[in-house]
Amino acid sequence: MKHFKNNFSPITKALLLGGIMSFPALANAEEANEAVERIEITGSKIKRADMESASPVSIITAAEISMSGISNVENLLQEMSFSAGVAGNATNAYWTSGGYGTAQVNLRGMGIKRTLVLFNGRRVVGGGTGANSSVDLNMVPTSMVERIEVLKDGASAIYGADAVAGVVNIITKKDFEGAELNIKAGITDEGDGENQDINLTLGGDFERGNAVLSLNYTNTEAVRQSDRIDCAKFGTEEGKFQCFGSGTTEGGRALLADGSQVQFSQDENNGDAYGPYNSEEHGFEWIPYLNAVSPMERINISSFVNYEVNDSIRLFTETMYTKRKGKQIVTPRNGFAGIKVSQDFAYNPTGQDLEFQSRRNTELGAPFFFQETDTIRIVLGLEGDFDNGWGWDFAFNYGRNTGTDGWTFDIDPAKAAQTLDDSICTYDNSNGIPCGDWFGVNQLDQGVIDYVKYRREGTGGNEMRSWTANIYGDLFELPAGVLGFAAGVEHRAEDGWRDPDSTVLANGNEDPISGSYDVSEAFIELSVPLLADMPLVENLTAEMAMRYSDYSTVGAESTYKLGITWKVNDALMIRGVQSTAFRAPVITELFGGTNGENLRTIDPCENATGAIAANCLADGVPADFVQDGTTVLTSVGGNPELGAESADTTTIGIVWEPEFVKGLSTTFDYFNIEIEDSITSVNGSDMLKLCYEDPVGNSQFCDTFTRHQVTKQVNQLQQRPVNAAVEKVSGIDFNIAYKFELFGYDAKTNLDVTRLLDHESTPFAGQPTIDKVGYITEDQGSYTEWRSNFSLSLISDDWMASYSLRYIGGADDVNGNDFDPLGKSVDSITYSDISASYMFNDELTISAGIDNLLDEEAPYLTSWNDANTDVMTYDLLGRRGFVKMSYRF
Repeated sequence: MKHFKNNFSPITKALLLGGIMSFPALANAEEANEAVERIEITGSKIKRADMESASPVSIITAAEISMSGISNVENLLQEMSFSAGVAGNATNAYWTSGGYGTAQVNLRGMGIKRTLVLFNGRRVVGGGTGANSSVDLNMVPTSMVERIEVLKDGASAIYGADAVAGVVNIITKKDFEGAELNIKAGITDEGDGENQDINLTLGGDFERGNAVLSLNYTNTEAVRQSDRIDCAKFGTEEGKFQCFGSGTTEGGRALLADGSQVQFSQDENNGDAYGPYNSEEHGFEWIPYLNAVSPMERINISSFVNYEVNDSIRLFTETMYTKRKGKQIVTPRNGFAGIKVSQDFAYNPTGQDLEFQSRRNTELGAPFFFQETDTIRIVLGLEGDFDNGWGWDFAFNYGRNTGTDGWTFDIDPAKAAQTLDDSICTYDNSNGIPCGDWFGVNQLDQGVIDYVKYRREGTGGNEMRSWTANIYGDLFELPAGVLGFAAGVEHRAEDGWRDPDSTVLANGNEDPISGSYDVSEAFIELSVPLLADMPLVENLTAEMAMRYSDYSTVGAESTYKLGITWKVNDALMIRGVQSTAFRAPVITELFGGTNGENLRTIDPCENATGAIAANCLADGVPADFVQDGTTVLTSVGGNPELGAESADTTTIGIVWEPEFVKGLSTTFDYFNIEIEDSITSVNGSDMLKLCYEDPVGNSQFCDTFTRHQVTKQVNQLQQRPVNAAVEKVSGIDFNIAYKFELFGYDAKTNLDVTRLLDHESTPFAGQPTIDKVGYITEDQGSYTEWRSNFSLSLISDDWMASYSLRYIGGADDVNGNDFDPLGKSVDSITYSDISASYMFNDELTISAGIDNLLDEEAPYLTSWNDANTDVMTYDLLGRRGFVKMSYRF
């Protein structure tokens, strides 16, 4: 762990002198709402006057979000103890397959597709740049968030498919009067990563209603990985780091007809030179060409209108438009693997036939991978009350997302091959196809560069149309209380499409995607009071729900929920839920065509021992084999034969608010989720490892990849989703919140702890179980046993100050080995954040804060994601600060 250093930058010193101390606390559901009127809480359609529920619900309030200085919702959610695994954000957009630049949340580490995201209790169209299933949290400005309710339990019986791990319900401000301007600016301690957030909210009442308008602009500047780390490195047995470079080298690397590998000249003044390839000498340093944080610019316009048609009917509308632009720098392009060149080709200095293994084409420069998305969401509905006190609502929900992405330039491999075949090209460019001297650095003519270079651009989108109708109220009085009732119907249709760049399409590197489905659903929910006002039973209530869903793709599915809340007395409540859930395959999983992606993959034959070493030798892989680079071209796509996956979820918990300690409340919940027919695709590293551990028993994995006949490098992997896996996740959530008085001020503390007990997957029946608990993976994030968040806040009439800690437990690297001892495991890490706000008057409030106060460095890992660490878990930016002004007028 990095020790505290007294080397604060001027901005950090200024913030520290202000005495700032805060971070958003995660509130319990029981204290989040003090209203008496009946409301709908996440996880139930029955409106009630209290927040007691059989399912655990955590709430993050607008005040807590404002104090954090965070501009993006996903940053807040991903730092919470109930999150795990990988989800897209500003630091890992490079890896977000199928939705570059999108930001998501991953409850319990069960995958972004198993966490349902709602806005104001309704579904949201997928984000990204075409045929994406996950909501882009970037489309929601934090200034418009009233609160975020996180249901940490399966909820398919209430909300339908996707709510396997839980539900995140983002509730926006819809009743605002006046005008408020918020301006925030932040910067890292290194003087980079500048970010700005400007929001103007206008609202007011008119004769029969209320209207709110929000205008938001957010901008985040890039941070290069080379400004945080020196180089790509690995550990040695001596405990020292050694830098290494990519096997895709400048000047080009080739396999000669005699079986030797050669590297062409990396000295432009000696262009015809070549010699034996040496990875340490010739490797390419790619770190300067990657971002630690990718730049993003976002504009959001939101409006909410409520209008009383008459005394019993109200009209409501929600309109949201978001434009997002992002880009990530990309390493100089390759596109040469497998191109064969004759010994008679004039520029070939070797005198032998050869096959290019790779070539880093720095002569063309480094392109940028860009995204631009437009998302619109319109909700139009009516709600009302009957004379008997029952309520109803009807709504139409429309969402459309369109996007463009691509590279500012790329190399057409077909044209590159033409410039190396003098039966097609000419040395004087007399036919418009110039022959190219690709043998050595900076030997190319501009005409060759212009011929092979093109702008790569693809388009796509998603569309959702949903009609919902609900009715709710009290059926009749039972001896123990009122029987609550809710029922509803929904019809939803979704479309997704993706049109690749024409050159990419012509070269067979990506297929178009086009698919759609529709679903009709109906549900019923009951809240049944069983006992009340008895010894040891203040009240006992059963919550029951059932939902029927009929999909055009996978047929009909039914799910149920049975919950119990047993309030022993005013201080103690026991709760539990048993439910079923399911997830229907999304458009990309069903209809996605082949798409080649260079995914990080560990070849187990390098430094292999035991059975793996023996099986690698039997497959013709030499004992001194060294993997050429850290990525493998992997064909991913859809599978139209997929069915739905099903899950059983159990949650059992205790809520205790002891009378002898005023202001103290605790919750303790056990959760268990088991999924059958899980839609999964085993990652490349695991497929290779399983194959070489047992080539006979795991033969299906041995058919998923090919090796080069001579070099024995894995040159292609097949990775497609199947209904095969069985997955199990279990753990414990613990929360303690305490309000008290300290030094004459109001104070509150909040502690959230998650202990992950199991996170297992069995890829196929009879196959070994993969347990992720206590491990950090190469492409699926971290599954540490312990995660926690703690905060302490002091509150006065005109200021608030807090201090918070975020704890990530120690873990082992799933690919750790003795060859790289420094990356085998990491110790626990604790991040400290402080911030404060001061209210000068009723109009002006100033806030400021510092994240990662002690400037903790991200740990080095064997399975790093380009930055020598797991950027999906650890903080790569270091210490950073923000200031914020809120002015109400």
